[in-house]
Amino acid sequence: MVELLGAVAIFAIASSVIALTISLIVNANKDIIETSQASTTGTLIIKRIENALNDLNITDYDLISSDEVILYSDSEYVYDETSEEIILVTYNPRLELSILFNTNILIDNEIIDLSQFSLDETSTIEIISDATTSKLVITVVLVSDEGNLYTFKTNLQLVS
Repeated sequence: MVELLGAVAIFAIASSVIALTISLIVNANKDIIETSQASTTGTLIIKRIENALNDLNITDYDLISSDEVILYSDSEYVYDETSEEIILVTYNPRLELSILFNTNILIDNEIIDLSQFSLDETSTIEIISDATTSKLVITVVLVSDEGNLYTFKTNLQLVS
């Protein structure tokens, strides 16, 4: 009888250790999957912002708030295949690109997909200037359903 009681106790301890190990593995996998999805989503968001910025020859900007910036382009140099020369193209009215953070990220009023994440209120748009240069710094902070924060940042040199 004592041997049976000892065997049951050993079996219960072994079962508890196995269940705890499986639980740890499952939780670790969930964290890894969430981190991977956040990394993919954040990288795509930053790439989308950078592509929009690179498509515009920024000649001026208005920082409306830490959540909104409007970038302008008065002109740009383009290659003219007919004349085989680089020519200056002037825009009137000038081209605009707006980036806005509210509960979403909007680029020219188009909502950017955040996947299963939401935009944290600490996400910012800022202009950092010194005597010779200005830099646009965009920080995107994604928050998961579990409350984990994932930060992504991009910088762009602006006209002075």
